[in-house]
Amino acid sequence: MTADRGVSTVVGYVLNLGIALLLVTGLLITTSGFVADQRHRAVEEGLGVVASHLAGDLATIDRLASTSDAEHVAVRADVPEQVAGRAYTIHVSPDGNTTKIQLVETRTGVTVTRSVHTSLTVSESTRGGGSLRFVYDDDGSIEVADD
Repeated sequence: MTADRGVSTVVGYVLNLGIALLLVTGLLITTSGFVADQRHRAVEEGLGVVASHLAGDLATIDRLASTSDAEHVAVRADVPEQVAGRAYTIHVSPDGNTTKIQLVETRTGVTVTRSVHTSLTVSESTRGGGSLRFVYDDDGSIEVADD
């Protein structure tokens, strides 16, 4: 009889550990999907803010350069090098009377685009995040340069 009690204690202990392991594993799997979804949203929102900031700076230099007689106008755009701990790329491309600013974070595949109406020509450019300058020279076009 004492041998049966010893076995039932071991079996009960092993069953409790198995059930606890299943519960913890299920919880980890569920929360990892939630965390990935939250990171995706954080990257998307962060890139949206940066894209809007760059669009505003581009509109500012376009307005300043087209309304003043200055031969050289520059607007500094301080944007973070990373958003939610992820690096991103900034693509600026002209499209008729508008300029498209596209931010791409390759690890999550998040892409955010903003369009800005511009009266001046904007040169196509690709840069990483960080300090940038929009520069207008007397050649009649706006260029994106590293600061």
